[in-house]
Amino acid sequence: MKLKLWIFIDWYFPAYKAGGPIQSISNLVSRLKDEFEISVITSNSDLGEVLNLNQKELNVWVEKEGYRVMYIDREHQNKQFYNALFDAEAFDVVYFNSLFSIKYTLLPFWLLRNRPIRRVLATRGMLGAGALAIKPLKKKVFLAMFKFLTLHKKVIWHATAQSEIDEIKLHFGADRKILLAPNLSAISKTGFLNKTKKENEINIFFLSRISVKKNLIGALEVLSKIDSKSTVNFSIIGPIDDESYWQKCESKIELLPQNISVTYLGAIPNIELPKTLKAQHLLLLPTFHENFGHVIMESWQNGCPVIISDQTPWRNLQADKLGYDVANTNEDGFVDAIEHFCGMEEGEYMQWSKSSYNFAKGFIENPEVLEQNKSLFLSA
Repeated sequence: MKLKLWIFIDWYFPAYKAGGPIQSISNLVSRLKDEFEISVITSNSDLGEVLNLNQKELNVWVEKEGYRVMYIDREHQNKQFYNALFDAEAFDVVYFNSLFSIKYTLLPFWLLRNRPIRRVLATRGMLGAGALAIKPLKKKVFLAMFKFLTLHKKVIWHATAQSEIDEIKLHFGADRKILLAPNLSAISKTGFLNKTKKENEINIFFLSRISVKKNLIGALEVLSKIDSKSTVNFSIIGPIDDESYWQKCESKIELLPQNISVTYLGAIPNIELPKTLKAQHLLLLPTFHENFGHVIMESWQNGCPVIISDQTPWRNLQADKLGYDVANTNEDGFVDAIEHFCGMEEGEYMQWSKSSYNFAKGFIENPEVLEQNKSLFLSA
């Protein structure tokens, strides 16, 4: 008999603009649904908008291929509805996909605190110094409330990297129950594709929400310093999460030199990304913090090396021809890395492209990572 796993997440497919969290859970569901009876509880929203769902599909279980989803509208995201939901049927494990969520972590967690079920909580990089520096007061209040209610002692913590283990211990104590399980990624349905590339010309993309944390401004600052002999076609992919921040980015774009062209492609559903990335060479993401970075893995899956900050678990990339990881304080390091790739002829670039693809394939298909994720939900 399959264990019944309930997953709480603020957004879920067909939502896609909220990015990584949706992809994390989608991959988890698709890879584990044959072994667990999975139910996803989510909102009827995407980042900044309400989903166009049939009204009959709200606040009820909707059967999907091998699992089910409940899309809860704002009026039903409350104690009464949740209690009725929990009383209606039994389940074995509950997984919370976010630390700083009132409606999809704190509220259901509190209501389930004394029930004899296994509770698992993912921090999703939210305890990193770079992440906590954004809206710090709100997050400090939330963390204080979480500890005051002693909820941190009633959960198994899911860490995706050693850095997250260290962060959990720092904020909640060294004696917490923590399990390490790297994020699962979707298995690619396409093989390696050769890319064309001209010397001294390159197609670079930024793929993420447009917000302070992802540091698009930092990317534009670096591009403004690129040597004039290098031609860069820069594509920005992702939803505008912070309108005032985007306006600052637009001001930077207007000041870029003629050898740097910029195109904003907007948000692209994950399933359509491979078509766009076929023509791209390189990801540029000077993020302030990532606990995993699905966009990094997706870039490698599509044969694109990366130039990223040192605020992710992916380090020492140059040695394996996967790209560069550079401190955000080292602007010259970013410039040198971009110019290195830009100056490559197609043959040299293809070595890095193939290395990126092979690394992603090996990581994604690693059975040990799959077993680590299963262990999150199985009693010892």
